[in-house]
Amino acid sequence: MYRAGVASLALVALTLAVSGAHAQTSVTMVDGSLLVQFTNVYDDAIDRIAIWITTDHAIDLYLTEPGWRVVSEEQSIQLVGGVLEPGQSTKAGIKFRGDEVHVAWLMAAGEDVVERGWLLREGLSSGTGMHDDALEAGASIGILPESSFYTIPSKPAEGSTIRMVGAGFGPGQILEASAGGVSAGTFSTNAAGGFVATLVLHPSLTDRIEFVITDAQGNKSPPLSLRLEPAPPASMADGSLSIDAIGESHNPGDRLVISGTARPGSTLVATMLNPEGQMVTTMPISVDMSGQWRLLGDVVIPLDAPLGEYAVLVSNGRSTAEASWTVESGTLILVKPARSMFNPGEPLQFSGEVVPEVPVSVILQGPTGNELVIDSVQVGPDGIMSWEYPTAENFRRGTYTLVVSQGAERQFVYAGLGSEVEIPLRLSFDKSNYLPSDTPLVTIEGEPGVSVSFLVADPADTVVYEDVITLQTNGRVEYELAIGNFSTGVHTAIAQKGTTQNSYRFGIGLSSGATLLDIQTESRYEPGEQVLILGSATPNAVLRITLSDPSGELVQSIDTFSDRTGLISERTIRIPMSAVSGDWTLRASSGQTSDTAIISVSGAEDAGLSVAVETVGQSTSIVVSGARSTYVSVTIMDGDVVIGEPLRSYVTSAGVGKLPWDIDVSGTYTIIVNDGSDTAQTTYQYVRR
Repeated sequence: MYRAGVASLALVALTLAVSGAHAQTSVTMVDGSLLVQFTNVYDDAIDRIAIWITTDHAIDLYLTEPGWRVVSEEQSIQLVGGVLEPGQSTKAGIKFRGDEVHVAWLMAAGEDVVERGWLLREGLSSGTGMHDDALEAGASIGILPESSFYTIPSKPAEGSTIRMVGAGFGPGQILEASAGGVSAGTFSTNAAGGFVATLVLHPSLTDRIEFVITDAQGNKSPPLSLRLEPAPPASMADGSLSIDAIGESHNPGDRLVISGTARPGSTLVATMLNPEGQMVTTMPISVDMSGQWRLLGDVVIPLDAPLGEYAVLVSNGRSTAEASWTVESGTLILVKPARSMFNPGEPLQFSGEVVPEVPVSVILQGPTGNELVIDSVQVGPDGIMSWEYPTAENFRRGTYTLVVSQGAERQFVYAGLGSEVEIPLRLSFDKSNYLPSDTPLVTIEGEPGVSVSFLVADPADTVVYEDVITLQTNGRVEYELAIGNFSTGVHTAIAQKGTTQNSYRFGIGLSSGATLLDIQTESRYEPGEQVLILGSATPNAVLRITLSDPSGELVQSIDTFSDRTGLISERTIRIPMSAVSGDWTLRASSGQTSDTAIISVSGAEDAGLSVAVETVGQSTSIVVSGARSTYVSVTIMDGDVVIGEPLRSYVTSAGVGKLPWDIDVSGTYTIIVNDGSDTAQTTYQYVRR
């Protein structure tokens, strides 16, 4: 069949007379040639336009204007790859042969069909054009160009009960299925245009038959031709075919066991369907001689699986058993970035649903894992939260992690700055200290399907265990670690993929009661500052460190250890952003032994504007506190020379902010910050190593 290009469009247009249609289309028709002008009257940009014939006719020729890529079939064309902005128009034409042709159209923005209707539904007389009532704008259509369906099993048996699964049909439409010219029943499509229907094949149907779907307007789908298998003998009656109970609802990350009974020694076919009725996968199943079967490998629900109802259909060729379950959110925190990747200079924006009227704590971590800001977000009765963090051109490119916490619930949300998201590795244990007879449960999370090197180092930093673990499709794996041969002391577990790694310290056989315990720290801290705790204790002892505010209320509690030499070194405790001024108490305890340290905190309400430079590992940041506005202006000077344009740094409700600084030239720098009402500065000397 000949398909024309864009260049011939003007030639056809000259032969056609103009006639109106409705607000979105202007149709011109002569002698089997149809030219349509589409105008976007909506607020959203149109990125897909389709024209298709629903009767038994074919398109001989199609024509389009530049800027579109055409996906053509025998009875349809789709214009994709271009954009029709609001108020803009484009033209497309088709040529066909024959009378009584029905032609439909639609315009879509992304996955949403904004309008559909008929271009032609009446018989044609050569040269007479088209009657005004031939157009029914907005008429509901069941059969679309992308409509498709299949049967389960793919090779049905004569007289069997089968499932017919379809996708890409009009949403909420009544359809009728026929097999071999015999009606097999009616059914409706769901909101996504999919369906799963049960059909009983008439016993008289044999050999090769055609399956056809018809909508309420009489439009028919292209036929699906299948050869029927001979009916199995009566001895193969399958009344025993069944699926064991799966459970009504599950969460992302859950593991499903799908099993059941069937005729001993037979072979089944299982098909998984997603909430839109589309096939996810199909697989064969062997039934053992006791009549039991089970899917090879348990089904793990991916963490990013769409929520909704899923189904599994199991068929033996004559009948089909079906079971379904609903995937629901497994967390009370549902926060996402506005998009997966942002450009440097744009704010990182996050929003979502949380528990109403319960404050949310957020920690933003940079690509190296350094904490950029800690904030508290108030939540109203609607449970909607939003939070953003401004960036600058000099921010480090990579994946930023927002840790969202509300009570015991916690969620990690990822966004890319100047690059696509690379999900970091996370490693955790179910406890911090074990008996040699215990079996720690290790959880590793990261990018689905990747292989991760897992190793354990003993207290002398000697590697005593190595393995390679492949993460499941949900990006997670739970791993049982045998520690019976490990020595007593603090061990370090490491999960590594390429240059990315994460570690976790855990103890084996540690003492729960130290006889010696002494801690030291700085005497003064600001809100949001990390507390460095050093000290000494009985070697290999389990410690609990707590932080309490001036009223004695417990604010934070962590479990840690002293190493084999008795050294204590801990950086996890942090002064809250909303800290009140006064004397705060650090307390370390192990059994009956304890020690305390009193630290003075300048509360957020008392602190004036100040600026400091903080270096942790390879990361350097400019830290601002005491600001009285949402943003502060940061100017960096090398001597008398201003480096670049002033930067803007976001500050929390407590007036504290942290701005990453990629510094690589040695020198003495002056950092000046201004919050609109006050100015502060500091001097920082950097020596490149």
